[in-house]
Amino acid sequence: MSIKRKALLIQGAFGAVILTLLMQPMGALGFANYNWMLFVVLLLFFAMGADFKKIPSMIVCYPIGILWAMLNGILIGALKDLPPWTSGVGLTIVVIFCILTVHENLLRDTIFANIPALFLGLAETFFIFSIHPANAPAITPFHLFGFFIYGMIMSVVLVVGGGILCNIFLGKEWPKYVFGRQEEKQQTV
Repeated sequence: MSIKRKALLIQGAFGAVILTLLMQPMGALGFANYNWMLFVVLLLFFAMGADFKKIPSMIVCYPIGILWAMLNGILIGALKDLPPWTSGVGLTIVVIFCILTVHENLLRDTIFANIPALFLGLAETFFIFSIHPANAPAITPFHLFGFFIYGMIMSVVLVVGGGILCNIFLGKEWPKYVFGRQEEKQQTV
């Protein structure tokens, strides 16, 4: 069996156990219906290349997305007497334009330019405050941010823990066979 396959099996087994264990506090605290939010953070982290250097910008931009969603809600309330398309379409265009102009253009090379994390904060805020899961406690923006941070911790534990186990069982050279372009020599370990 190749080193790459062994590494992926080790990481898969570790991931299955550690993610299951790390989800348990959500249920114990009464937030089991929100476990899915932890996995959305995993998706974001891995979609961004599992790059630890991007974590600070993700942590900064996610709550900024929450703030943009809250601003959108305030503006919808202020425009409630206007025709529905004004807030439903017009306001949405303006808010998204402002987000992209400010964060992707004006703040492009700063910690405030992580558009995927920002839009995740925006989208989850819209979703959570639009649809309340049955038998689930109501949550606040602080809960959203806490779930995001916990999901990020899960992501880091998953990557670091899986890497440590691969180092123990496969040696320190395993990453070049999994992530590198080198051809693996046929090994039977």
